[in-house]
Amino acid sequence: MIPACTLRPEPRAQAQVGNRFELKFAVPSDRVGALLDELGPYLDRDPHASATGYSVHSTYWDSPDLGCFWEKVDGQKYRRKVRFRRYRPGRHGFLEIKQRIDRSVQKRRVPITIERVRQVLGDRCESASDPVLHPVEQEAQFLCRHFALGPSFDVAYRRRAYFARVEPALRVTFDTRLHYEPQRGEGVEEDASFECSKTLLEPSLTLMEVKFNHRVPIWLTKKIGVFGLRLVRFSKYCAAVDRELFDGRHT
Repeated sequence: MIPACTLRPEPRAQAQVGNRFELKFAVPSDRVGALLDELGPYLDRDPHASATGYSVHSTYWDSPDLGCFWEKVDGQKYRRKVRFRRYRPGRHGFLEIKQRIDRSVQKRRVPITIERVRQVLGDRCESASDPVLHPVEQEAQFLCRHFALGPSFDVAYRRRAYFARVEPALRVTFDTRLHYEPQRGEGVEEDASFECSKTLLEPSLTLMEVKFNHRVPIWLTKKIGVFGLRLVRFSKYCAAVDRELFDGRHT
């Protein structure tokens, strides 16, 4: 049962968008093919991904007392997460700040290397007032210093991504093979595994995410109803923390 609750160019997904919303659904994995067949006339595959999708590996930052985790569990309406996301093994990726205000989500990101992440967010980081820092780097550095954030958990999965043909701001993704690994003091590593060892979501389920600016189009609402998909609250990071430390009691 699902808990309730890169350097890879993505030109349409990369810009910060105000008042963006996300809906998540648990889809039986054996029904994903049929669902994609139904959605096929309305969606185009992400041009930067193959038919089998692409791998995602994210390192999340949190405080020693897991402040980011508890903000989510407690339903705090305004919260931010810092993460380093890669779409293939290596030194390159994106430093991201994902911010939620009530039900809307904004994501700010900047291309970055592992060495730069260590320089900006490590123990000997640059001054937050240094003019060479990108605004996202400045904000992430402030959060890390103010809340004593450090690398906490790694989450990896396989994603298939699509854009709506008529509503290009609408994005639909399917995530499988969700795994996680707690950080053990090594920090952000170049050879981090894209296949973490601990299962985050049962293979029988696929996580479908719908991301949109204003509303879900009627054609998609109807397909969701026909397939009887149920809406879930699911944070990959929080689910990983909960499974590892609290036996899944909080999410």
